[in-house]
Amino acid sequence: MKTNLFSNIRKQVAKLTTPLTSWRGVGGEALVLLALFTGCSDTWNDHYEGTAANVNEGSLWQAIQKNPNLSNFAQVIQATGYDRQLNSSQTFTVFAPTNDHFTATDAQNLISQYQQDKLTMKDEDNTVLKEFVKNHVALYNFSTSPSSTDSVRLLNGKYAVLQAGEVGGVKTLSNNELYRNGVLFTVGGQLSYHPNIFEYIKKDHDLDSLANFLYNPSFYYKEFEPGLSVVDSVSDGKTVYMDSVTVQRNRLFDYLQDINDEDSTYWMVMPTNEVWKQLVDEYSQYFNYNKKVQLRDSMNYVNTRLAILQGTVFSKSYNKGVFANQSSGTTEVTDSALSEHAIQSYHIRSAIWGKEFNYYEYLNPWRPGGVFDQTDVVTCSNGMVRKATTWPINKLETFARYNIIEAESGNIWEYSKIPNTKKEGDSIQTITPITRDVVRNGVDTLNFYDKVWNNKYMEFVVQESSYPNHSVTYALTDVLSNVPYDIYVVTSPAIAYDPNASSFERRPVKLRCTLYYPDEDGKTKSEQLISAQSTTADKIDYIKLTSSSKYDETGFTFPTSNFGLDEESPSFKLKIETRVSSGELNRTHSRTMRIDCILLVPHGTLDLSDPKVVKMTPHGDYNGLNLRSWEMQR
Repeated sequence: MKTNLFSNIRKQVAKLTTPLTSWRGVGGEALVLLALFTGCSDTWNDHYEGTAANVNEGSLWQAIQKNPNLSNFAQVIQATGYDRQLNSSQTFTVFAPTNDHFTATDAQNLISQYQQDKLTMKDEDNTVLKEFVKNHVALYNFSTSPSSTDSVRLLNGKYAVLQAGEVGGVKTLSNNELYRNGVLFTVGGQLSYHPNIFEYIKKDHDLDSLANFLYNPSFYYKEFEPGLSVVDSVSDGKTVYMDSVTVQRNRLFDYLQDINDEDSTYWMVMPTNEVWKQLVDEYSQYFNYNKKVQLRDSMNYVNTRLAILQGTVFSKSYNKGVFANQSSGTTEVTDSALSEHAIQSYHIRSAIWGKEFNYYEYLNPWRPGGVFDQTDVVTCSNGMVRKATTWPINKLETFARYNIIEAESGNIWEYSKIPNTKKEGDSIQTITPITRDVVRNGVDTLNFYDKVWNNKYMEFVVQESSYPNHSVTYALTDVLSNVPYDIYVVTSPAIAYDPNASSFERRPVKLRCTLYYPDEDGKTKSEQLISAQSTTADKIDYIKLTSSSKYDETGFTFPTSNFGLDEESPSFKLKIETRVSSGELNRTHSRTMRIDCILLVPHGTLDLSDPKVVKMTPHGDYNGLNLRSWEMQR
């Protein structure tokens, strides 16, 4: 059976306490190295060696403490205990606001807030340390010159642009003052602190429901950041830190995106609390696992919420035109917004979804009702939050997609067998599977290239003419519960592979299809969907298994789901078998099955009214605009 793309979600739920190692960019480290090795004069080199002639006496803390115009800043530094760090041998650059721009009242308010936070949280989470003290201090030496521009990584992980006359948009009043352990700037104001997207979620009460999920202790953890931590000493070959800086991480970033990354620029569409509740109430029914599935409640909890959030994060690098040209209100299709879950490569899309469906990509995002329309905007340090009070993403564009089981895939579970008369207890497989590649043909009536899914089909050849009717059973993966499905078996004609096939080889076959699935208690239910339906000679057939009056208007609804499960023995199966009598075999029919694929599609999204064209709308109808459909010639 094929490896399920979402199977590791279940494994992660089972190992929530196991730290994940996620990829991290090197942009921040590169900037630090750039700051260290560019624009270094002989004086700076001497300073690193402790021999520069113009280095002021004392440490940074002593310089701040002695400067009467920095007394308010000094009070906060001392009250938070950061005077020890600024008096150490570690090298820093400090941007200190003067008293004219940072009052005694400002200082006292921060000290009171620090003391209040200290009662309930660790220093690494203290807002005053993180958003003020570490927002004005950077590791290593930085300097300015009339032509220099540097991106300085502050101790809290934020970046500030340092150039002649200003830092982070704040005017510098004095520059490049060298001391024993670093550089001091005085500045005409506090450097603004902007939370990143992940941090902002926790600050906005309109997003409490989202924060409760992303900050769930099962997923949320902190990762030690040695590049930002302040060294105290080295003992027995091990570094001892006086300030161990940690960075917020989240296991869910593996399935979303690292929205905590300060080196990238993202937009994220976020549901407010009311919208979140509506979506959770609706989407939870689609991930209803039977009672025999381990961690079924955890699977439901995680997958329901990931179904909401996957497809909501957009990177500037993939959407430069969309980000730059915001034309809200237009109904013209101008561009599409590619979320981080979209797949640009046609070949990869085809490999994953069977065709070039543009899931997680949204046409004309600025139109009324588009993915960026009517969202409240909040600027963050690494991009933008777009709060949605109505949800702009259609589930047909994301997780409720076409489920395509290619016949030649690894989803074949079993073949029909008969007892081996020559060896007791043994059995013989009655059919041989052969993968056929569709050939290109210049004769239009014989050309089935790009009409057969993936341009391949599976031919099941009877090993002996005396063998009776036979069958093949497919495992159905990523089935959603309580989604009305239209179920199809697509068959291919012999001439798609061999235009010169004989009249006998081109005969149709009669099929019976039986569906197997678990109920809520895990008990296997079965339902025969068709009993003996004939294919059409020399044509691709879309045999609708749910065409009876029982399902034609409503589709077939599974009571349980196996979405994301990596099952050793499939719980959802479709058995396809021939139903050709001996008389029919000699006169009108064949027992050779040629299966192209099995389709489970959301009810009503596949239109076969045109005998020459298959029309599919996996992206919904955009409030009647029907802006995207995918057509395949039959």
